Amino acid sequence: MDDARIASEMTLDGIAQRLEKIQSDVAALQTNMTGMKADMTGMKADMTGMKADMTDMKADMKTVKTDMKAGFNDSKVRDEELRSLMKFGLEAREALRESVEARFDATDQKHDQEIGLLKEVLRAVRPSS
Repeated sequence: MDDARIASEMTLDGIAQRLEKIQSDVAALQTNMTGMKADMTGMKADMTGMKADMTDMKADMKTVKTDMKAGFNDSKVRDEELRSLMKFGLEAREALRESVEARFDATDQKHDQEIGLLKEVLRAVRPSS
């Protein structure tokens, strides 16, 4: 800066104008800072809300996990019961098959004996005629 300009700016009016400019700039900064503070307060409130939402989601996920475990355990119990019933059914079917086969075998033997008796009777009756 040149000396003449510095001398004109160093007058009381120049200093007052500069002080007013500084005061105006400080007031603008304070307004901006107040706005930023309000924004930060809003952001803090939003973050608190998000934290509460996350806590709720975590609790919900624990509930879902517990429900799924209970469902899987119930499913395992039903599967075991079904497996036991199927095994019992297969064993009962096998026992019934063996019983029916034994009865058929016994009936076949009885019929064979009766046929043998009838043949003997027929042989006994034919020679005498």
